[in-house]
Amino acid sequence: MTKNWRWFISKTLRDAVELHKQVIKLLAAQRDLLKPSRVDELEKALDALQDKLTGPVDKAAVLDEMNTMMIVADRVLFPYPSPTSRDWVEMFLVVAVLVLAFRTFFFQPFKIPTGSMQPTLYGITIENLMDNTGIGKTEQGTLTVNEPTFDPQDLGRTVTFANGKQATITQFENSRHVKLSSSDAVNEQSFTVSFELPSVGGRATGKLRGYTYHSMQAEGNWQLEEIRSPKTIFPLISKQILLFKNLDTGETFQKSEWFPPLDSHQQPVLGGSTVAGLGQPRVGDEFSKGDYIYKMRVKTGDHLFVNRITFNFRRPRRGDVCVFSTKGVPVTGNVNAPEIFYIKRLVALGGESISIGRDRHIRIGSRRIDANDPGFEFLYDFPIKFETQNGRIVSIPATPAIDSIHSGHVNNSHPESHGNLAPLFGDSESILKIKPNHYLMFGDNTTNSSDSRVWGQLPMRNVIGKSSFVYWPPLSPRFGWSHR
Repeated sequence: MTKNWRWFISKTLRDAVELHKQVIKLLAAQRDLLKPSRVDELEKALDALQDKLTGPVDKAAVLDEMNTMMIVADRVLFPYPSPTSRDWVEMFLVVAVLVLAFRTFFFQPFKIPTGSMQPTLYGITIENLMDNTGIGKTEQGTLTVNEPTFDPQDLGRTVTFANGKQATITQFENSRHVKLSSSDAVNEQSFTVSFELPSVGGRATGKLRGYTYHSMQAEGNWQLEEIRSPKTIFPLISKQILLFKNLDTGETFQKSEWFPPLDSHQQPVLGGSTVAGLGQPRVGDEFSKGDYIYKMRVKTGDHLFVNRITFNFRRPRRGDVCVFSTKGVPVTGNVNAPEIFYIKRLVALGGESISIGRDRHIRIGSRRIDANDPGFEFLYDFPIKFETQNGRIVSIPATPAIDSIHSGHVNNSHPESHGNLAPLFGDSESILKIKPNHYLMFGDNTTNSSDSRVWGQLPMRNVIGKSSFVYWPPLSPRFGWSHR
């Protein structure tokens, strides 16, 4: 490399130095293919140009020597076939190496698969948008039904009564009571709860919120005969075929669903058996013209970058939301099951003893973890009430733990446990001792999480990194660095 301080002020000198470097590079690549006399000729031209690049710059002399160099190089060196294509391939390979290095050592994209960390981070959820019917009456803006009918996903949907009156569900209270936008009284009668699919613009906005809509309507009297498995047509592009029979003509035909919905385990929803209650069609179902064959909304889940840098400089701490490998851990009951990746909150470290109290707070030894501990600010920030037990006042949650609400952690004595929610923590007196170099990982969605309460301790070596920037969906309230 030519060392000349004038390189900073002379463009001619910079161009000449770059040409000199490129010719040396090409000569090194082709030296074994060239005759010695040709190599000597090109090296003399290189030396001549080198002489002009030292000391004061004579612009005209440098340009003349550059032209001479180009003439000799064109005569001596073999031209590369398809140089433009070679340059693109080389650039692509360099970019690919940089991306792989970035993923391996710095930040790795990760998609939240399930709802076990809600509401801190959301996984893939699927809503049934098919019409729902019931019988009830309205008093002072509250619709009351005799049978469990509603769920939280009904918020914002339209209720149409048999007498023609309509109202919007503005608040979910429980499965038998919802608040409506109208306070008009309605006598007991049948009603329909419906969801109107958004327009093209609404779907585009929904996409930025992480929602995708999937629906299909019958155009005649149809019967569903077959639901085929999804097929990948091109990388990132897939479709699923449904086979129908026209009941009027006997004709058999097929309809396609592009980008078919998948559940949290990336299994097909249409025709799948892993997800229930989504209103998906079944083989043999018959439909009249205008009927929806299926209508659902899929929330794609949060996509984030996993920070792989921090744990190179410090060990994971209590409260960190960590991504880890399940290799060697019996998360499905089989220690040899294929490796998958989970995300949970670290709650206990090696050498500690942990229990889960009736107040849904964990205890490390005799110390009760609460909202003042880093990483638990929201998790333990729920209403409490006080009552007397054995002559002393204790605090207990004022509301029951329910799905997707920050509500601490529950043990196996919780009413919703059914004996399998937290088998390693039978009640508030159960204590688990953590082995050295191991961690305990709990999900924030305490009544719907398969975590260390079930499958036990996680080896330290399985931790990959900590959750970082949520980059999708961009209109999500969790977008950015805000979650913790």
